[in-house]
Amino acid sequence: MRIVQLAARRPDLILSFARDTLVVVENHVIDAVSAHAQTGRDAAEAGGILIGSYRGRHIDICECTVPMPADRRLRYMFDRLDTGHDRAAKEAWRKSQRTETYVGEWHTHPEDYPSPSGLDLRTWSNVMRHHREGPVLFLIVGRRGYWAGLGCRGTVLPTQYADAEKAEIHIACQTPSGTAPFVS
Repeated sequence: MRIVQLAARRPDLILSFARDTLVVVENHVIDAVSAHAQTGRDAAEAGGILIGSYRGRHIDICECTVPMPADRRLRYMFDRLDTGHDRAAKEAWRKSQRTETYVGEWHTHPEDYPSPSGLDLRTWSNVMRHHREGPVLFLIVGRRGYWAGLGCRGTVLPTQYADAEKAEIHIACQTPSGTAPFVS
């Protein structure tokens, strides 16, 4: 008898939010966004969309887009302008027979442990006004950690870290100012 030993698969990132909502971010998505962390002195911000499925009140994120040629990238700003992001979401919707869709946004900040800027909060407020399918995950990638918030009905709820297996990933557990969640 031949025994094959499989390499241990790194667990996916699991985020928990108030109102009993879990968000699972698959490892290859975390790897893809982390590859764009602004580690260089003059590195420009990067970003894209998150694609996944709504499963009741939970979200499973299985894909993301990365910066594309028409996007505007500066040291302290990312503007998702390339229509390729929208095409990627539509293609995922079609290929998945209408189960995978746009579920959020990600971008980088040139800081170790990021938090949302005023521009981020205004942009997210606009996203929530136009996205009616379900909650939206907002992810900010820093050099050493991440900030994650779940947008729903004009409010961005901060994460409560649910996956003890990934303790090396630091997720902010408070709102940008340390006060109540953002309300539009």
